[in-house]
Amino acid sequence: MNRSFYARHAWWIMLLLAALAPLLAWGTFQAFDNSNNNVSQWLPQDFPDTEVYQGFREVFGADDFAVVSWEGCTLDDPRLETFAERLVPAPEEQKPGGDWVYFTKVITGPRAMASLMGEPFELTEKQAIDRLVEVLIGPDRKTTCAVVTLSPLGDEDRTDALAAMQRTAIEQCGIDPKDLRLGGDAVINAAIDIESQRAITRWIGLSWLIALALAWFCLKRFKLMAMVFIVSGYSAMLGTAMVHFTGGQMNLVMVMVPVLIYVLNLSASVHLSNYYRDAIREEGIAGAPMRAISHGFVPCALSATTTALGLGSLYVSHIVPVKQFGFYSALGVMLGLGVLFALLPALLETWPLNSNAAEARREVAHSAERRDRLLRSIAEWIVRHHRAVAGVCTLVLLLCSWGSLSVETAIQPRKFFSDSSRWVHDLQWFSDHLGPLVPVEVLLEFDVDNKMTMLDRMEMVGRVQRVISAMDDVGGTVSATTYAPPLGADTWMRRRVLDKQLEENREVFVDSHYLGRRGDRELWRITARVHGSRDARYDHFLEEIQHRVDRYLAAKYPDHKEVRAIYTGAVPLVFVAQQELLDGLMKSFFLAFVLIALVMIVLLRSLWAGLVVMLPNIFPAAVTFGSMGWSSLEVDVGAMMTASVALGIAVDDTLHFLTWFRRGMLRGETRLEAIVDAYQRCAVAMAQTTLIAGLAIVVFVLSDFQPVSRFGLLMFILLFAALAGDLIYLPALLASRLGRCFQYASKTSVEETPTAEKEPVESEV
Repeated sequence: MNRSFYARHAWWIMLLLAALAPLLAWGTFQAFDNSNNNVSQWLPQDFPDTEVYQGFREVFGADDFAVVSWEGCTLDDPRLETFAERLVPAPEEQKPGGDWVYFTKVITGPRAMASLMGEPFELTEKQAIDRLVEVLIGPDRKTTCAVVTLSPLGDEDRTDALAAMQRTAIEQCGIDPKDLRLGGDAVINAAIDIESQRAITRWIGLSWLIALALAWFCLKRFKLMAMVFIVSGYSAMLGTAMVHFTGGQMNLVMVMVPVLIYVLNLSASVHLSNYYRDAIREEGIAGAPMRAISHGFVPCALSATTTALGLGSLYVSHIVPVKQFGFYSALGVMLGLGVLFALLPALLETWPLNSNAAEARREVAHSAERRDRLLRSIAEWIVRHHRAVAGVCTLVLLLCSWGSLSVETAIQPRKFFSDSSRWVHDLQWFSDHLGPLVPVEVLLEFDVDNKMTMLDRMEMVGRVQRVISAMDDVGGTVSATTYAPPLGADTWMRRRVLDKQLEENREVFVDSHYLGRRGDRELWRITARVHGSRDARYDHFLEEIQHRVDRYLAAKYPDHKEVRAIYTGAVPLVFVAQQELLDGLMKSFFLAFVLIALVMIVLLRSLWAGLVVMLPNIFPAAVTFGSMGWSSLEVDVGAMMTASVALGIAVDDTLHFLTWFRRGMLRGETRLEAIVDAYQRCAVAMAQTTLIAGLAIVVFVLSDFQPVSRFGLLMFILLFAALAGDLIYLPALLASRLGRCFQYASKTSVEETPTAEKEPVESEV
């Protein structure tokens, strides 16, 4: 008798994969060690808004900054100057390898006041404080801070830069860690790096433990559970390592890739294990792994393909983390499929479920007998009441689909953290004691042909600055006028003298990074600090600021059409990213639907059958996102990915159900008998995989990092909604008139009568 492929090559397969394991483990570690969560880099480099922002950075330098303060940090606190001197020492005091390499400069309230009160403009103390209130000095005119600009190395290693600032403040300045306050874009981006990885490292062990416990409970055999764990863990490690080997970067959503691959491969392994048990029940243990592959290859391969299509559809998004998540998770699913087909049968061939074939067959058959009776009764009830069941499910689908049209998106970095987070607490402290930190940049661009003098331009900047300052959501504002003398010259001679003085000190404004030149155009920068509360609507704010500034320029300077306002910075980019998030959600889901529907149409050889079977597959996404729309819950970057993921996963169980349904039809069963038989065959495996995957993912709801927490919660809801769609909605549709389109032309017509009136279909047990 010829030995099967796995009987001949099992040891070679296991040795090869074991030899690759250390390399994959190293690649996984390197992937997690390379993370980038800079929200300003989430849009593609060739995106119009990104190009404007990059042009701004080329002229004025990086706008990422950290703000450092503490309880009791006032203008006369000597620790503030100590902090600035220790963080960025004088050039002659800079030692190789010091923390100073992460920073370029430090501006403090006292330093800024000294600059304004010194030459060349010599403002009074009151004038200096007035200009710095809600910028570097609090409304109480005493509380102050240090604004730290990061070097290119610090921008690349924001987590290390954050740690360096903390060490300097605590160890060298004697600041109590409980009193230290940290804010600004650089700090928030570093916090996202820290919290996203902490969310995984803190909860992934519990997630895997829950998955293993449930796998053991469902499979009833420790040996089989261990094999499933090895296959799933190896697949997750392979998919994550590919991020490093292909030059990708981890980010706040990419951290969920290994978890998703692990859970999806675990589900597929449970399905294949059930095919293996069916093979034992039908023909004994000899050759069971090969027979399991022959029975499960098509549904498992199609399931992985449709899941990969659902995930891969996210690649159409312009949000870089979402695009990367779609690519690498789809790649991981397909690579995991190869591991599943190679490794699990090899393990089962080497260490069979039970060495005694007769005992193994009796064991599997005994465990299936009671289960089949229960499943038959459920299936028969759905078939008898298919009109009511299908009608209710369709009504829910329509109502939720309507609600999903009201879904809104949110991508504000502050919303990534819970209200109890240390980072949110610090941001609120800065808002209360110093003023808002979220920057909006307004640039006034003057063409080369503009005849306005230096003083005229600065006066225009000052007036626009006052227009912006009058807005409710704006705290402090900064521009070149902050560093200029009073501009109230009222005679021609005084204006001439002041204009000359400004021209002679042009470099003062250039060095302050509020005046620059791009080609033959001059740019004057106005920075507005905006309140970044959790419910802030940046879209409304941007519309308002553009309306006010553009209207003011058109009314006050009608003869200067060559002057235009440009809006950029973190807030406009966040707003554009929010719009792209919603567009990407719609596009990716539509693309996933079309691709998967085409697969189903080809597979079922019927246009109508393919479209009908998609109804239960869009059911989970419609229910989840429709509920969010009706309840006004926002879709964040963690939630956005779940719709396409859920569509792909829902099709997995649909394919397994249809595989057994089709086999029943080809055996000569009526359509209704085939539904009951398919229900008995795969309902348990579908419930098991949903239970394992859902409870393994829902543990991430406990995370304080909101994108991961929201992803875990929505995936849990979507998985169980998908199970309801496949075990309630799909059988009801198949039993209805719509189910007639699933008849195969090659099959002799069989008279159909209600299943309840027939003799029970004999169990194969």
